[in-house]
Amino acid sequence: MQYGGGKGNNAARALHNLGTPVIATGYQGGTIGEWIIQNFASEGVETNFLRCAAGTRTSLMLIEEETNDTFAIYEPGQQVTPDEIEAFKAHFITLLPNATMALFCGSAQTAPLAQLVKELITLAEAKGVKCALDGSGLALKEGVKANPSLLKVNREELSELVDHPLTDESDQVKAMLEMRRRGISIVALTRGKNGLLITNGQDFLEGILVMDNVVNVMGCGDSTLAGMAKGISENASLEEVARLAVACGAANTQVIGAGFISPTLVKTLTNQVLIRRLNF
Repeated sequence: MQYGGGKGNNAARALHNLGTPVIATGYQGGTIGEWIIQNFASEGVETNFLRCAAGTRTSLMLIEEETNDTFAIYEPGQQVTPDEIEAFKAHFITLLPNATMALFCGSAQTAPLAQLVKELITLAEAKGVKCALDGSGLALKEGVKANPSLLKVNREELSELVDHPLTDESDQVKAMLEMRRRGISIVALTRGKNGLLITNGQDFLEGILVMDNVVNVMGCGDSTLAGMAKGISENASLEEVARLAVACGAANTQVIGAGFISPTLVKTLTNQVLIRRLNF
C-alpha cells in the first residue's frame, strides 16, 4: 500500500474522512513530492503545498502478520533553505484568513525550522486561529514557547518538556498541569492502549476504549489529533473532545494505513469510550 504520509498529512486525511474541511500544507519536493500531491488529489483531500528544491523523503513500514508488530524505516528528512523558510512564512499567512485552526505536526531538522514553528504559532494565535502542536525534538521545544491552544504529547515527549521522568499517573497529571500553567489551553497525553489524559485546567479526564482486534497502530496518534482538532474547532466540551479523539484513534487501529478512518465506525466507537474524571 502506498500513500502520502507524514504526521500532518495523516491528520489532514483523517479530518477529510470525518467530513471536516481541511487543507494539507508544508513542503513537497521532487518526484515523490509531486506524487504525494496527486495522491491527495485522488483522495479528495485539498492541498496547498510549497515546492522546495530538496526531494520529499520516502518511508517504509513493515507489518509482521503473525504479531501485527510494526517496523519503520525512515529516510532523512528533506533540508530547506533560508529563502524557502521565508517563503513558507509568507505562504502560511495567505492561508490564515479562512482558517479556524492550524495543526503543527512532526519534527524539525534544523533550529531555523523549529524557530519557524514557534513564529507561525505565535502569528496564528494572535490572529485568532487556534493552533495544535504535535511535535517532537526541536519543533516541540520551540513550539511550546508560543503557547498553542492544544498540546498533544506522549509520555516521553512530556517528560522531556518538564525535564524529569514520569513514572506514574500522578507524575503525568502534575506535568500536564505544569504545561497548563505555562499558558497552554488544553494539554493531552496519549498513552496507547492505556488511553488518553486531557485537561483544560478546569476538568481533568481520562478516555479509554479497549479494542479486541488491532490491525494497525501506525497513524493512530495522528487520527487522535484529528479528532481533537475537529472537536475543538466545533467548540465541543472537553468530554466530547476526549470521546472523539479516542474514537478516532481506535478507528485507525482497524485499517491499514494512517488516517484512513471510517466516520461511521468513529460515530459508533464514540459512544463506547469510557470517561473517568480525575481529581487534582
